Amino acid sequence: MSGSEVLDQHLAQAERALDAAAGSSSLCTISRSGTPMPGIKYPEGAWVALRDVRRLLQASGDLASSIADVRQRWQVDLDHHANAESGQNWISYLTGGLDALDDLATATAD
Repeated sequence: MSGSEVLDQHLAQAERALDAAAGSSSLCTISRSGTPMPGIKYPEGAWVALRDVRRLLQASGDLASSIADVRQRWQVDLDHHANAESGQNWISYLTGGLDALDDLATATAD
């Protein structure tokens, strides 16, 4: 199976997890509630990070490099939000993204 196919599988899995966490509510509606939603933000972060990899892969053609580049940016963001003592939603969102990137890197390692 190609790296692109593995990415597609991970994206589909992340989308299913996000749909299951959000139920029938839209993410916009949930976000406007003002209530912390780390259980939704984690799968949302996973889905967004994997979409970032897909966009970068389309431009570069190099999956490993795309994963590494996206992971580096997300780690910088997590460090920033952790140091700024941002809310749990941000931490969950960024942690979900980093976990998804790590899982993808492991699944596509030679």
